[in-house]
Amino acid sequence: MNKITKAFCAAALCAAMLLSGCSGSSQPGTVAVSDKQATEARLIKSTEAGNSGEVKLESGDTYAVISIRDFGDIKIKLYPDLAPYSVYNFTELAKRGDYNGRNFHRLKENFMIQGGSANGMGGGGQSIDGGSFKNEVNTSLRHYYGALCYASNMFGDLSDGFYIVNSKTPMTVEASGYTNSSSNYAQQAAVYQMYLGMYEEGTGDYKMCKQAYEYSNFASEAIKAMGETFTDAVKDTYGTKGGTPTLDGAYTVFGQTVEGFDVIDKITAVEKVDDGNGNITKPAVDIIIDKVEIFTAE
Repeated sequence: MNKITKAFCAAALCAAMLLSGCSGSSQPGTVAVSDKQATEARLIKSTEAGNSGEVKLESGDTYAVISIRDFGDIKIKLYPDLAPYSVYNFTELAKRGDYNGRNFHRLKENFMIQGGSANGMGGGGQSIDGGSFKNEVNTSLRHYYGALCYASNMFGDLSDGFYIVNSKTPMTVEASGYTNSSSNYAQQAAVYQMYLGMYEEGTGDYKMCKQAYEYSNFASEAIKAMGETFTDAVKDTYGTKGGTPTLDGAYTVFGQTVEGFDVIDKITAVEKVDDGNGNITKPAVDIIIDKVEIFTAE
């Protein structure tokens, strides 16, 4: 492939990446999971309430407490029934102490606070089973204010890095918005598919473009499903809580904050500096996760 074509494909790959985090068979802890759920992107169409409306802890619920030095605790309800592998991965990493001492490295107002990565810059980590795993999108879990989600790279690979939605501006959301977003990813997938024919099968460039095509195609279908399962409860929750609906379907949501919204807001308000790439998103002070603990509500 000529240099111009390679440059175009590389640029397209970069444009696909919104939330980056670089990245076996599973031995489940408290959640029954399968190899397929870990190695293939999974779309779950659910009619459960999920994190729409008022979210509170009920007896038997699994929840996490993220303790952040000098800022406080964020208590988050987890959804092992709706995002089983994602919750399994997070809880096992937490129990092993992987998140202890890690940081929040990226803060963006009206978007999210991102952290938990091994290298402190959004990458370098692995899942509990080693390597990475794929998106696990459930239509009952949306990107409302306080949602706990996995960061991923342009190929939809997830490992340990996560983000919490910090946008609390009420949003007017309609089902048609998901249709438009789905079409954008479908067009992106078509571009990757076209360029696949210009690479020799089995080469690194071919594999990279194929992964990007598969992720874009999955995201298109998942976002479409988000629109098909759009309810008044979803509309009302975005209209009261706020959030980032543009991420629905493209990224994995597996938890919802129930206490500690003030901590999210305090972290968001920290002074930010250039991250080295021209983005004013790096906190000017260290924001350290002392520990992440997992509990069962009584």
